[in-house]
Parts: sequence; structure tokens; C-alpha cells
Amino acid sequence: MNSDPKNTFRNPVQIGLLVDDLEKVLKNLEEIFGIGPFRIVDYPPPDLENLPRQYKGKDEKFSAKFCFFDLGNIELEIIQPISGKTIWRDFIDKHGPGLHHIKFNVPEHDPSRGYLKSKGIKEEQLGGGIGKNAGKVWINYDTEDAIGFSIEIMNEIVNKGD
Repeated sequence: MNSDPKNTFRNPVQIGLLVDDLEKVLKNLEEIFGIGPFRIVDYPPPDLENLPRQYKGKDEKFSAKFCFFDLGNIELEIIQPISGKTIWRDFIDKHGPGLHHIKFNVPEHDPSRGYLKSKGIKEEQLGGGIGKNAGKVWINYDTEDAIGFSIEIMNEIVNKGD
């Protein structure tokens, strides 16, 4: 396997959208495009309130509704921010609902973190994974000004301290 960190960005696993009214968007996706049913979860789940969460380098107890649907080989994630400071709310306040991020998986964060830092790209927000991603960490990077949307990276190795 080639260890060049740029290769991370060749295999997206998720497209993330931000919305203010999740129920309305899901209803429209079902009625117009026949997409559904959706898996909807509270983030964080009530039993995982202590999941790590950070906004711009500081601990932040934000919450959201996450919705997932598999579109062939890529996952559609729709997020409605609920509370706390988040890049999701910042994005909606600035641009309105829309495309927010493309997600990539990596074995562990350090190589891509170092690479992006060398390009002047900062971490914006992170959180602990839930469900099938329990024990993993996702990180959103501040690439909006450079490319128009955020990059999200999640580690594949579980319980590797981050």
C-alpha cells in the first residue's frame, strides 16, 4: 500500500449534507426520489453523553440529528444541528443548508493530520464515533475556503488514542 497521505483523498465513503428541517428533507427525498428508509440517530446517543466532542480545538457538548442512507457504494449523511457551537451551525448560518463535507477513512489519523497541517489546514471539529463506528474518531478539517466544502476523516483502527 502506498503511504502517500494524498492517496487518502481518492476513495470517498460519505457525502454530508446540512439541513435545518430534517423531517422535511427526508420526506422530500422519499417522495421525489424514492430514497429511504433512513437510519436516524441522536448524536450523541443519551447513553454516550460523554463522547469526545470539540469545536475549534475546545471541548463543546454539541448535539445533532444524524441520518444515514446508502447510495450504492457511498453513504449519504444528513445532519440537523440541535445545540452547542458547531461548524454545522456556522455553515448553515453562512450559506444555508447544503453540501457540507466529503468523508474519507484512514487507518489512523496522524499521517493525514500531519499532511493537512503542512498545507495550513486546521482541524475544525471532532467527535467520537457511534454505532458501527464506536471507538473511532471523526475530524472535520477547515477546507471550505480552499475547495468549497469540508473534508471529514475517520480512523479505521478502533481505540487508538487520539
